[in-house]
Amino acid sequence: MWGMSMKRSRPTATDDAERHLLALRPALRPHIEALHWRDDATVATQVRLAQLPAPTGAEARRAMLVRDALLLRGFRDVRVDAVGNVIARRPAHGREQRPVVCLAHLDTVFDADTPLEVRRDGVRIACPGIGDNARGLAAMLAIADALGVPGLDGDAMALDRPIEFVATVGEEGLGNLRGARAYFDALEETGVQPHAVVALDGPGDERIVHHALGSHRYRITYDGPGGHSWADFGHPNAVHAATRAAFWLATLSAEFRGRLAVTVSRIGGGESLTAIPSHAWLEVDVRATSAALLTRVDEQVRSLVRQSVLDENRGHSHAPMRADVSLIGARPAGELAADHPVVALALAATRAAGREPLAAVASTDANIPLARGIPAVTIGAGGRGGGAHTPDEWFENTAGARGVARALTLLVSLAIGEASVG
Repeated sequence: MWGMSMKRSRPTATDDAERHLLALRPALRPHIEALHWRDDATVATQVRLAQLPAPTGAEARRAMLVRDALLLRGFRDVRVDAVGNVIARRPAHGREQRPVVCLAHLDTVFDADTPLEVRRDGVRIACPGIGDNARGLAAMLAIADALGVPGLDGDAMALDRPIEFVATVGEEGLGNLRGARAYFDALEETGVQPHAVVALDGPGDERIVHHALGSHRYRITYDGPGGHSWADFGHPNAVHAATRAAFWLATLSAEFRGRLAVTVSRIGGGESLTAIPSHAWLEVDVRATSAALLTRVDEQVRSLVRQSVLDENRGHSHAPMRADVSLIGARPAGELAADHPVVALALAATRAAGREPLAAVASTDANIPLARGIPAVTIGAGGRGGGAHTPDEWFENTAGARGVARALTLLVSLAIGEASVG
C-alpha cells in the first residue's frame, strides 16, 4: 500500500458530501460519543481477538467470538454462511433494502502454532495480528454497538438503508478473498446490488483505498531426467531452468514502474548435493494496478518459462525437461474514480475527524465489489500500527476512537439520504 495527499474531488461531489455530513452532525454526535466512552472496551476486544488463532482456512474460533458478540448485543439477524463468514444485518427504518456493507476480515497470515503472546510497552501493544485485522474486527463490533439495535435501543440511529456487518474468511494470501467472493456471489444470486461497501482493514485514520491492486500468484514446477552430477553431466538441470526463469521474471517490473510488482517469493528443488536436480519449483507473486496489465504479464510469465525450458533442453537428445505453470491465486483489479460520491464522502469523513486524507492502492476484500462495479473503499480502523505480517506486529491506541468514528460517520452517511452513488 502506498499513499499520497488527496486533492479535493470535483466541487459538486465534495460540496455535496460536506453538506451531507454537516446535516448529519447532530444525529451522529451521541453515537460518536459512545465510541469514545467505549474506547477501552474496543481495545480489550481487539486484544482478545488477536489471541485467538485464525490462520486462513481455520477462522472458526474467531468467527464464533464475533457471532456471539453480535448476538449478545441484541442483533436478531446473525448467521454464519457456508464458507464461514459471519453476517449480521442491522435493519433500516426506511423501505430501501439495498444494504451498505461493512467488511472486516477474520483471518491472519500466521500459522496455528504461532505464539500469540501480548506484550505491552507503555502505550504499545505487540502481538501477531493485533492490527491486521483484530483492529478492523473490533472497530466493526464497536460501530455495530454504538449505532444501537432498532426495537431494542430507544436511541438507535434511524437509517434509510440497512447495514450488513460481514466478518469474512480467506482474505489473506492464498485465501484468495474467498469469503468476500462468496458473500457477493450470494447477493448476486438474489438479485441484490449493495448500495456501497466499506472495508475496515488494519489501523490508521487517513488512508482511503479506492484503487484495488490486482494480483496473480503462480507455482511453476520443472521436471526432468536428473542424473549423476559427473556421469550424467549435461542432462537438463531443473534448478538451472528455474533460476534462469527467476532472473528473467525479476526484470519484468522495470518497464511498468509504479504499476507492476513481480516477486519471486519462494524457490526450491534438487534431491542431493551430488545429483543433477530432476525437480525444481518457484512461486511468484505478480501485482498490478489493472486487469489489462495482469493479462499482459500472464502471457510474459508463461513465455519466459517456456523459453527457460527450451534453453535448458537445447542440444540434449535424451529425455527433455518439462515445466508447468499453475495459477494458484487471483485477485481482480478495480478502481473507483477520485471524484466518485463515495470517495467524496470518505474524504469528508476523514477531514471531519481532523485528518488529511491520503489516497492509497492496496489489495483487500474491497477488490471483489470494485471489480464488479459496486462502489467500495477500504479504510483503517483508527490508532497507529506497524510490523504487519510479522511476529512483532504492534498497535498504539493513539486517538483510536477518532478512526472508529470516521468509519461510523462514513457508514452512516452512506446509509442515510437519497443521493445515488452508482
